[in-house]
Formats: sequence, structure tokens, C-alpha cells
Amino acid sequence: LAYRKILRAPRPDTIGSQLVAKTCELCKSTPILPTPVSANPDREQINQAGEMDIVVGALSGMVDALPGKLGELLEQEYALLSGVRGDVRFLQDELGSMNAAIRYCESLDHHDTQTTGWIGRVREVAYDIEDWVDLFSVRVDGGEGAQSASGFRAWVRGLVGKAMALPARHAIASELQDLKERVVEISEQRKRYNLGNMAVTTAHPPLDPRLSAFFVDPEDIVGFDGKVEDVSKLVIDTGGTTELKVISIVGMAGSGKTTLANAVYRRLQADDTFQLSAFVSIGPKLNMVSNTVKDMLTKLGDRHRGGEDISQLINRVREILQEKRYLIVVDDLWSSEQWRTIHCCFPDNSLGSRIITTARNGALPIDYCSRFTTSVHKMGLLDDADAKKLFLRKAFSNSNDCPKHLEAVFTQVMTKCGGLPLAVTSVAAKLSLKQSRDEWERLGLNLLCSSDTDGLKQILNLSYNDLQPHLRTCLLYLSIFPENSDVDTVRLVRRWIAEGFIAEAGGGSTQDTAISYLNELIRRNLVEPLDLNLDGIPRGCRVHPVIHDFIVWKSMEDNFATLMDAQQQHVPNNTVRRLSLNNRKQNQPTAANESTDLSHARSITVFGHASAMPRLTDLKVVRVLDLEGCNGLVCLDGLCKLVLLRYLSLKGTDVSELPPTIGDLRCLETLDVRSTKVKELPLSTIRLEKLMHLLAGSAKLPSSVAKMMALQTLSCAGTTNSKSPGNIVEEFSKHDKLRELELYYDATEVPGNENHIMFTSDSFRNVKRLSIQCCSASVTFEPGVLPKIQVLELRFEKGCADTSRGVSGIEHLSSLRHVVLEFKVNDAGATATVDAVRNAAQGVLPSHQCITIKVAGNSY
Repeated sequence: LAYRKILRAPRPDTIGSQLVAKTCELCKSTPILPTPVSANPDREQINQAGEMDIVVGALSGMVDALPGKLGELLEQEYALLSGVRGDVRFLQDELGSMNAAIRYCESLDHHDTQTTGWIGRVREVAYDIEDWVDLFSVRVDGGEGAQSASGFRAWVRGLVGKAMALPARHAIASELQDLKERVVEISEQRKRYNLGNMAVTTAHPPLDPRLSAFFVDPEDIVGFDGKVEDVSKLVIDTGGTTELKVISIVGMAGSGKTTLANAVYRRLQADDTFQLSAFVSIGPKLNMVSNTVKDMLTKLGDRHRGGEDISQLINRVREILQEKRYLIVVDDLWSSEQWRTIHCCFPDNSLGSRIITTARNGALPIDYCSRFTTSVHKMGLLDDADAKKLFLRKAFSNSNDCPKHLEAVFTQVMTKCGGLPLAVTSVAAKLSLKQSRDEWERLGLNLLCSSDTDGLKQILNLSYNDLQPHLRTCLLYLSIFPENSDVDTVRLVRRWIAEGFIAEAGGGSTQDTAISYLNELIRRNLVEPLDLNLDGIPRGCRVHPVIHDFIVWKSMEDNFATLMDAQQQHVPNNTVRRLSLNNRKQNQPTAANESTDLSHARSITVFGHASAMPRLTDLKVVRVLDLEGCNGLVCLDGLCKLVLLRYLSLKGTDVSELPPTIGDLRCLETLDVRSTKVKELPLSTIRLEKLMHLLAGSAKLPSSVAKMMALQTLSCAGTTNSKSPGNIVEEFSKHDKLRELELYYDATEVPGNENHIMFTSDSFRNVKRLSIQCCSASVTFEPGVLPKIQVLELRFEKGCADTSRGVSGIEHLSSLRHVVLEFKVNDAGATATVDAVRNAAQGVLPSHQCITIKVAGNSY
């Protein structure tokens, strides 16, 4: 009745005052002022979305951007209750102060368990505060403010929605009070124990495990003979080059870089090839460079005076080396800043001098050697024979055979070590005094479970601690996937984005930023790339088993993710933030599922049978639900209540129908139903205003799907539930945000009635990748179409007998870089199409790009 009377009022301000007064009288609450229409479309769009993404770092980095997120909340046009606004400001200030204290703690080489526990408590409350912020607008708005409608009635609906949300506001205020009390308690603990200003612990730091590499007996080096020969040839350079040259040995932690450099150094010293030589190490800290230069002076025979600054030390080194042919090994280089300083020590005296560096980062020092000739030796892993030989030598002394009763587990242990020399020697030493199969299984298959492998942990920790917080997070996220998994790059990147790990990049997309993060992990030899795409981006990636063991151990230690299997009886004591369920046995429910609290879980990933899947009604703040490849019945009851869900993958499951109210998932960014039994997407799908990646498979799309203006990726069969096949091309031709388009049609088309796909002029202006898969080759590109396309993939069952209806117009694609053309059968139509496409593409493609052609499985 109040709503009816309000609609008759002549002025909006009168309407607002009447409604607010009436609502306050009923609810006996603090008044909520009406929200004016924003003059800033971007800000308004943010408000309607009800979400503000942040970059979440691992460990203490979790709170890096949270104060900023709270600041954004204060700027929102939602009418916060006065007490709530004050509490938000308090949390913003206090978390900023905590972050400064955490940064100081991180700068220390070692800190005690008290400090580690305090950082963990800050991280946990930061998670809960972020969940509170993300849920705030959803619960307050109630969906009314997220509609794209405008005008007077929309304004009134939004106002009524806010008024009806008053009870929710008071619940939110109560939750915020609880969070505030927790923050106050944590802050008091810091002051009580003076954690933010603590001195370095008196505990003695562990010995550097790299020291052993300097004193390896040549007879104990296995599998390095060929590597020593290869690097020695790069150093000597039989071509007679006299200019200064840098040889960089790069590889993952524990691959034997220092051992190899030391072996080459000893060999060349014995040959008297160089007049002066020195082997020095740096380490991960920038201030170690000065000590390294002093060490170099000592090894070059100079007794330097104390108190000299770095520039004086460098000048002294240059004076000593200026007239000599020298060999300097700079071991364990970590950063470009270190190299920029230390390379100043080396004069190019045209005497054939050489510098050998070792680094875990493949980009060092190559990116910063413009004045030097450079060569790179990439450290590979030991092959099976050498790894076995090294293990047996370390574990059984002079014995060349493994005891019979240990042969089966020995094979598993060798697989676990993955040919990494440090892992092989560490595990062999750990098992050398163990003779029972149980001990080998317990210790050999859990590489980081005992103090005997602390050296391995330290080596890996150096690489981990050298990462920036956002890269630590992205690396730890790979612990969710099973060991030796091939992880699809697109899947991984979209999950990173959905979890809020990727920063907004000025001028670039979040996907481009995420790819750059992955490439950085690859350059640092922490992740292995798999099968490069045409654009140089890996299709997938994998983590070495030793690295995987490390990040699983680190992830569990920091409560980043919880890994469980179907037989696991132990229920985690910590709050579950990310859950990975491995259920490889069919119809085997997860034992711990019923008693595990998942109300704070941000991501759920299930591998194997869907019976391990938790009840969706138990999930409150989940952002990622990934059931890709699960077999068995998938229950979607409660799916549409997951208000923060951003990534939903049902790819390869037995799902046959989506809930009709799926449009209620206001935050959803990725929906993947490829290779499922879903025949048609619900009509409400078009209400998913934030959906960027729609991977529909063979399912028919709802009509008016082109109104989904946020779409950047579309993969579908080209049909809607109301229009004829092929019309998707027409509907999306003017779509501004679409970047990738994948179309495939039923291969059982009636002969003589094949679809002819027409791309008209001035359409698909921002698409960079187009993939078409259908029965016969019948595609036309008109002039002015697809001006930004870089990759074109065409896959056909057969060629087109009518050459006039084959593939034509490729010469109009001016930005094209790569063409893939495939035919399953070799017929006359295929031959004619191949010739036409090759001739047209060669006229537009740059010489350094490529055309890939496959006919009946044969490449041309």
C-alpha cells in the first residue's frame, strides 16, 4: 500500500522522504538516505556489480590490499549505518598498521613460532573480513540494485530494496562487531609481545645446504660428464672469440647448477687457460653483493682495506683484471639489481675473458648483458639410468643393486624424485640406513616429511621466498591439482582471476596479466610449460613432483588449501579455505565430508567420482566450483544460492540440465558446460551480466544471448533455442567485447544442405582468435571483417566440391599471424581448399609467422 501511494507522489525527493520515514517507523532503525543516480557510469557499474576485486597475496601478503578494499567500501554509495561506517574505518586503519608490522617480520631471516602464529591469525581474520565485504552488497542490495534498468521505477525499486534490507543491515553490523573484536585482540597481542619490533631470534640459522656442492668428490658426480664438456666448450670457444663472454647456467632449484659450474671451473683451472680466476657466490639478498666483491678481491690475491664503499671495491677489481685473461664464476645470481652492480667489475679487455653465472631465473643475466656476448646452458634433469646409479651409490654405498624386497617401492621413489639430483641424493641419504619396506614407503614417498630433508626444504624455500606475494599465491594454487597433472593454462588463469589473485593492469586485460604471472613462474623454473600455442603461450603447465611436494607442504602449513581423499578419516582442525578432493574410486564417498565445515571455503575442486562432491548448501562464500572431468551423478541443489560464485565448470560431467534460476548467480564470470548432456541453456542465463566466458558446448543458447555485453569468449554450436543454425555469427557481429569465438556444427549435416558461414564487412572488430569446426569447408570473409584477428583455426570433416563455396576471403584478414587448416579426409575438395587457403594466407601473413595444414592426419 505504501508503495502504491508513493508512486502517486509528484516529486522524487518527497517520495524518498515518505518511504524512508515510513520504513524507519516500522523498523525503528537509523534512517537510510536515498542513493542519488551516479553521474559516473564506471562507478555506477561497480556499485551495481556489488563487488570490488583485490589482489590476495600468500601468507602475510593476504592483507596487502585489504585496507584499500575497505576504503573502496567507504566510498560506495550504499547507505552504511553510522556505526558500521566507523567500524570499517577502524579495520582499515588497524589492518594497515598490522601490514607494516608483518612486512618487518618478513624482512627477518628467522622468526619464532609466536610471530608465525600471529601472522597466521592476521591472515585468517583478513579472509573473513574480505568475505564480509564481498557479501555486504549482495545481502544489502538483495538483487534490486544490480539490474540494468533505469528511470523512475528502477530508482524506486532500488530504494524499496534497500529499505527491505534493514534487518540484514543489522545482522551485518553484528558480524562486523565480531570481526572488530578479533582484530582488537590480535592487535593487543602484537603490542603485548612486541611482535612488530622484535629482534632476530637468537636461534642459530641453518647451515647453507649449497655448501656441499663446492666439495663434491668428482667420482660422486653422476650424469654430468656431457654437461661439463658442453659448458667447457662454450667457455673456451674454439672460434677464437676474444671479446668478453658470459655463459649462464640456468635451471630449477636442486638441478646441480653449482655442482656443474664448480666442475667446469676446476677443469679449466687445471688447464691453465686463464691467468686469473675466482669462484664467488652471491645469494638472495641484495646487500650480499658488497661481500661478494670483497670475496672476489681476496681470491684474486688482493688484501683489500676495510671500510671501502662498493664503487671503490669495484674499481680495485677492474684494476686487477684489466690486463689479464680471467675466468670468474658468479654463483647463485638472484636479481637484475645484483647483476647490474657486479657486472661493473668485469672489463672487456679483448683477451678472451669469460664469466660463468648460475641462476634459477632463466631471464638472468641474459636480459641485462647488452655489452657482453652471452650463451645459455639449460640444466636438464638426470635420465632414469643416471638417477638410479646416483641413488644406489648414495643409499647402498658400493652396491649396484637394490634389495629384492625394496624394488617395487624403489621404482616409486625414483618417480617421485623425478631426476632432480638434490632430491635423489637427499632421499637416498635419508633411506640409506632403512631396510624395511614400510620405512621406504613412509619416508621415500613423502619427500619433505622429516628433518633429514631440511636441506631440500631450505633450497626450495629460497626460491619461494624470492617470489613477490602475488606469485607465491599463484604457485601455491597449483597444489590443488594432483601430482603430475597437466593443468590447462586457460582453466588455471580463469580460476586465478575468479579468486581475485590478478591485479587490474593499466592498458591490459586481467588475462594478459595472469599469463605474465605464469610466464614469470616458468622463467624461474618453478613451473614447466607444456605444448606452446601458436602465440607462444603454453597450452598447459606442470609442476615437478618435488616442487609439488613442497607447495603442498607449504600450502597445508599456511592453511592456504586443504587436500583430502575419499579414504581420509582425519578432519582438518583449521578453517577450510580451499578444498581439493581426490576421489578416484567409484561410488566411494569422502569420509570426512560430513563433519568438515565448508562455510568459509572459497574454492571446491573435485577429481574423480562426483560422489565426493560436498553439499552445495554448505557453501556460503565459494568463488570457484570446478567439477571438470568428474564422473557419476552431480547434484546441483543449492547452486543458485552461491551468490559469490565466479567460476563454474561442469565440463565433461554427466550433468544434463542446469537450474532454471542460474541467472541469480550475479557474480558468475565463467560458465563451462562443454562435453556434457546439457541440451539447452536456461533463459535466465542472459541475466548473467558479469559473464565473460560462456563455453556452451553443444547446448542451444537462449534467444537474445547477444545482449550479454560482458562476453569476451564464446564457444558454442552456433544455435539458439529459437533461431536457425549459423545465426549466432549475425547476432554477435557487432559485439564490442568479444575476443575469442569458437563455433562448431553437427558433422551429420545432410549432403547438399551444408551451412555457409558468412562474416560480413565491419563485423567482429575486436575478435583476436576464431575457431570453426564443421562438416564441410564453406566459409567466406568479406573485406573489412575481423580487423584484429591473429589466429584462425579451421577444422573440417571434408572439403567442398563446389570451389565457389569453399574458404574464401582470407586475404582480407590484415592482422592475421597464424592459420591452422585441418581436414579429416583427403578428397578433391580438401586439396582445392588447401591450395586456396595457402595462396591467400601467404599474401597476408608476415614471413616469420606460419600456416599449419593437416589432411587425414598428415602434416604439410
